[in-house]
Amino acid sequence: MLETVAVFGLGKYQLDGIKQLQQNNFKIIGFDEQKYPFSRKNVDIFYHILFTNRAKIQNICLKYKVRYLLSFNTEAPLILISKLNKNLNLSGYRIKDIELIANKIKLRNFFKSKMNLKKPKFLSFRNFTEIQREKKLLKFPLVCKPNVGSGSRGVFLARNFFELAKLFQINKNFYFTQRILLEEFIDNNEFAVEGWIYKKKFIFGCLSKKVRTEPPYLLDKNLIINYQNLKIKKKIINFLNLFVKKSNIDNMPVHFEFFERKGNIIPVDISLRGAGFGVYSNILSKIMRQSSDKILINLVMKKKIVFNKPNKKIYFLNFFSTNKKGIFKGIKNVKKLISLDTFSEIDLYKKKNSKVFPLKKGGDRIGHFLLEGYFNSIIKDINFIKKYIEAKVINE
Repeated sequence: MLETVAVFGLGKYQLDGIKQLQQNNFKIIGFDEQKYPFSRKNVDIFYHILFTNRAKIQNICLKYKVRYLLSFNTEAPLILISKLNKNLNLSGYRIKDIELIANKIKLRNFFKSKMNLKKPKFLSFRNFTEIQREKKLLKFPLVCKPNVGSGSRGVFLARNFFELAKLFQINKNFYFTQRILLEEFIDNNEFAVEGWIYKKKFIFGCLSKKVRTEPPYLLDKNLIINYQNLKIKKKIINFLNLFVKKSNIDNMPVHFEFFERKGNIIPVDISLRGAGFGVYSNILSKIMRQSSDKILINLVMKKKIVFNKPNKKIYFLNFFSTNKKGIFKGIKNVKKLISLDTFSEIDLYKKKNSKVFPLKKGGDRIGHFLLEGYFNSIIKDINFIKKYIEAKVINE
């Protein structure tokens, strides 16, 4: 008899994880809030349902005797999954772990009290009226974030109180039921690390060096993935092993963003969803020479994992975007891009002649391209594409 698993989120970037489950002969119950998600035909039974309807989802899981609950490359369902795991007595994500990571204020207080971190400095408020009342406490520039939420949604930089008020009004829907986190802006080298917590130890996957877009919206512009820096690697392994010891989190994928300043690690954000949307996960699998989705499945199912040693191939991921509202007309010098020896892929999220908008959130991106190779060839091609490759956008 086949064991049954439930997968939450059936988009394009979840397909590889679902295929891993198919290869291992699981019966798959799929849940998605969209009526026609990309991967709905790749599961055995599909339910279009809001993730807030926990009671109904729990009854479905009981009906089909679901053994494991999974989500791939997204953190949106993790609170739901952790609560279902507790109610159904299943292994996998635990409520206390997810609530610590999902709540930015709680996480920062943990870093401060349990790990003795003094940076970044932050304040939290119930609403904007409270901010106005206490504005003498504010030291600009500040980064404003919703207390609970994934990625860059609602996150912006304000250089003064006027900008803070204006940008908060534009982004207020992201703060509707959330406390407001105001955090000092640190203008320094930013990095991200991918890895796993396995048997109470952090397993290193890869390091990325990040370049952000210009303020006020701080999104990834490009990344050098599998960036080689032994000094930072050692520091981040020590940091995350201490985090594992203090938090008692185990058997989880980890994505951790941070600044490095004068040898110190300054946290930005941490999540337990894994590498993120498809291209990140695919790159991580190439670096590890094993499927990152399969690693996640084995973590949740508490199976033995043998981790390969990461290779040293470097990946340059660059996102296309625009700073004006207009019509997307294609990519300048795309043939030159494709002809590069290091060229790996190009993916356009917007159709030619479609409307595009200034970059405020991930959904405003036009597409991405990926270069793949070793250090000298990658650096040469990065310098070339910075001059010649960009999205063509004309006025409406």
